[in-house]
Amino acid sequence: MRPCRRCGHPTRVDRMVQGYGRNCAALLGLTGGTVDTGHAGPDLLDLIEVEPEDHCDGWDRPADAASPTSRRRRPG
Repeated sequence: MRPCRRCGHPTRVDRMVQGYGRNCAALLGLTGGTVDTGHAGPDLLDLIEVEPEDHCDGWDRPADAASPTSRRRRPG
Protein backbone atom coordinates (compact mmCIF):
# COMPACT_ATOMS: atom_id res chain seq x y z
CA MET A 1 0.00 0.00 0.00
CA ARG A 2 1.29 3.42 -0.96
CA PRO A 3 -0.32 6.83 -0.62
CA CYS A 4 -1.91 8.39 -3.69
CA ARG A 5 0.11 11.33 -5.03
CA ARG A 6 -3.01 13.50 -5.17
CA CYS A 7 -5.14 12.71 -2.11
CA GLY A 8 -2.79 10.64 0.08
CA HIS A 9 -5.27 7.76 0.43
CA PRO A 10 -3.46 4.40 0.83
CA THR A 11 -3.86 2.42 -2.38
CA ARG A 12 -2.66 -0.98 -3.50
CA VAL A 13 0.36 -0.61 -5.76
CA ASP A 14 -1.09 -2.87 -8.47
CA ARG A 15 -4.13 -0.57 -8.75
CA MET A 16 -2.17 2.67 -9.04
CA VAL A 17 -1.82 4.57 -12.31
CA GLN A 18 1.39 6.59 -12.47
CA GLY A 19 1.38 6.94 -8.68
CA TYR A 20 -2.27 7.99 -8.41
CA GLY A 21 -5.14 5.98 -6.97
CA ARG A 22 -7.82 4.66 -9.30
CA ASN A 23 -10.33 7.45 -8.62
CA CYS A 24 -7.76 10.24 -8.77
CA ALA A 25 -6.33 8.84 -12.02
CA ALA A 26 -9.82 8.88 -13.54
CA LEU A 27 -10.38 12.48 -12.39
CA LEU A 28 -7.07 13.51 -13.95
CA GLY A 29 -7.89 11.75 -17.23
CA LEU A 30 -5.10 9.19 -16.96
CA THR A 31 -7.36 6.21 -17.62
CA GLY A 32 -9.00 5.60 -20.95
CA GLY A 33 -12.67 4.97 -21.44
CA THR A 34 -14.43 2.74 -23.90
CA VAL A 35 -15.49 4.03 -27.26
CA ASP A 36 -18.84 3.24 -28.86
CA THR A 37 -17.94 1.81 -32.25
CA GLY A 38 -21.50 1.74 -33.53
CA HIS A 39 -21.31 -2.02 -34.11
CA ALA A 40 -24.50 -3.41 -35.61
CA GLY A 41 -25.02 -7.15 -35.79
CA PRO A 42 -24.41 -10.24 -33.68
CA ASP A 43 -21.84 -10.19 -30.95
CA LEU A 44 -19.73 -13.19 -29.93
CA LEU A 45 -21.84 -13.53 -26.80
CA ASP A 46 -24.98 -13.64 -28.96
CA LEU A 47 -23.57 -16.61 -30.86
CA ILE A 48 -23.18 -18.70 -27.70
CA GLU A 49 -26.87 -19.60 -27.83
CA VAL A 50 -26.50 -20.81 -31.43
CA GLU A 51 -23.49 -23.05 -30.82
CA PRO A 52 -24.21 -26.68 -29.86
CA GLU A 53 -23.48 -27.91 -26.37
CA ASP A 54 -20.00 -29.38 -25.89
CA HIS A 55 -20.47 -33.10 -25.39
CA CYS A 56 -16.97 -34.05 -24.29
CA ASP A 57 -17.29 -36.34 -21.29
CA GLY A 58 -13.75 -37.70 -21.28
CA TRP A 59 -14.49 -41.09 -22.87
CA ASP A 60 -12.06 -40.29 -25.65
CA ARG A 61 -9.15 -39.57 -23.29
CA PRO A 62 -7.81 -42.88 -21.99
CA ALA A 63 -5.11 -41.16 -19.94
CA ASP A 64 -7.81 -39.68 -17.70
CA ALA A 65 -9.68 -42.97 -17.26
CA ALA A 66 -9.47 -44.58 -13.84
CA SER A 67 -6.88 -47.34 -13.79
CA PRO A 68 -5.12 -49.20 -10.97
CA THR A 69 -1.82 -47.45 -11.75
CA SER A 70 -3.36 -43.98 -11.57
CA ARG A 71 -4.52 -44.51 -7.99
CA ARG A 72 -1.09 -45.31 -6.58
CA ARG A 73 0.08 -43.11 -3.77
CA ARG A 74 3.50 -41.58 -3.59
CA PRO A 75 5.84 -43.17 -1.09
CA GLY A 76 6.73 -41.27 1.97
